[in-house]
Amino acid sequence: MTKSKILIYLLAFYVLLQFIWWGYQILDLGALADQSKQDTSRRIIMIIGEGGVFILILMAGFWKIQQSIGKEIELSKRQNNFMLSVTHELKTPLTSIQLVLQTLLKRKLNEEDREDLLSKALSANQRLSTLIDNILNASRLENDDFAPKADVFPLNSFLNRTTEELKKINTAASFDIDCKVDSIIADTYMIETILNNLLENAIKYSVETPKITITAVQRDKKCTISIADEGPGIPNYEKTRIFDKFYRIGSEISRSKKGSGLGLFITKEFVELHNGKLQCENNSPRGTKFIIELPNGK
Repeated sequence: MTKSKILIYLLAFYVLLQFIWWGYQILDLGALADQSKQDTSRRIIMIIGEGGVFILILMAGFWKIQQSIGKEIELSKRQNNFMLSVTHELKTPLTSIQLVLQTLLKRKLNEEDREDLLSKALSANQRLSTLIDNILNASRLENDDFAPKADVFPLNSFLNRTTEELKKINTAASFDIDCKVDSIIADTYMIETILNNLLENAIKYSVETPKITITAVQRDKKCTISIADEGPGIPNYEKTRIFDKFYRIGSEISRSKKGSGLGLFITKEFVELHNGKLQCENNSPRGTKFIIELPNGK
């Protein structure tokens, strides 16, 4: 919006100067009445030329302003969707935790039921913590408050450990891991966030029995990691927009999958902070594949 205001002020200033200049030229034409017809024609052509340039610049300015306003409206819609989803995302785990605590206080349960309830409460608490982390990370990214550290990240062991933990939560999920890279040089927190976001999305948007394929290879001084699912996939026209802040596919009201529209935005930003690339492609025969390319320096 600030850029739009600056552009409007510049256009207004230019219009004022142009009208002053045209006024001077029109008055000066009277002084040409006694001069040759050739001088008068030259002055008229000059005024028409400047007027044409002025109109083109004015039209270009209004087109740019309209574009900026359109972007602001789109951002406002996405922010509204974000507020709707965050309200739901905050309320759901808090309600779950409250119900667990009330049950534990009012009833005497056996050890197995008690552990089951506590496990559900911890899961809801983790969901709440993840949402808060995403909001804080998005805010820090907007303020350029992140700088990756060069850690030795155990990629292979992390993928195996994380997928085992995900299988405990999502018992129907299966993972096919082909990791030919033991470790990479990258920021531990950022890489964990990147991989966790993509793995959780792969499960979330898959069919009832998610099958996730993970590969990692080292070529020259680059490590390429791909995470592919067999879900419904992402339409081509959406692939360039899914990394925008707050953006989610479909209507927030009708959307059944939980999410805030921040996960892929944060993932892409973290990859780019490592001077890497993140791409979204179609999986074969169906589904979505995310490809991460990171400089490894090995």
